[in-house]
Amino acid sequence: MNSDTGEGRFAGLYDLAFNPVLKHVHQRIVQLMKNYECQSIVDLGSGTGALARTLAKNGFSVTGIDTSSQMIAVAREKSPDSLRFIHADITSIDHSDMMFDAANISLVLHPNSAETITKIVMKAKKLIKPNGVIFITDYGNGTGFSGKIASGLMQMIESFTREDHRRNYFSFMKLKGIHMFSSWPELFVIENYQYFHGALQTIIVQFEKK
Repeated sequence: MNSDTGEGRFAGLYDLAFNPVLKHVHQRIVQLMKNYECQSIVDLGSGTGALARTLAKNGFSVTGIDTSSQMIAVAREKSPDSLRFIHADITSIDHSDMMFDAANISLVLHPNSAETITKIVMKAKKLIKPNGVIFITDYGNGTGFSGKIASGLMQMIESFTREDHRRNYFSFMKLKGIHMFSSWPELFVIENYQYFHGALQTIIVQFEKK
């Protein structure tokens, strides 16, 4: 997850660097959430709030949660007061007074250890209603020549991150990246959408109802 000594140091540059690339991804997530008739969304690892603002502009009620105080500060500065941002560890936040139609986890998992990834996804499960869905966007395996080029470029970018982020990214990809969730017990991948020929993907998942 983001930390005040890691990615949070560059919070002011995030939107400038990544929004042009992720704009299409954000638009796709908005449409998918409309398809599933979601109204209330919790954005785990909300960063500077770019996706949260896009969702809010499309009529969703959004709460963003991020570990980095710098990211939260930028998000609050750029966002309307109607958007709620919480500075907290997303793996351990008290969820007793929160329940949402859906949880969003965008580009949050790959910088974390396998143990933390599990904690994040299980926290998402606790934050959504029994019939709720989870939207996960992260790296996959690009297919074809164009996909392999895209994956190579993303790997190059990740190679310049701080040591723990870089180490966790390569471990994430060894576990097949976002494809790992296809084999998770009690978790069903309902839909899959690909960008950059599969190098980046959004999956919609739901836990088995008991």
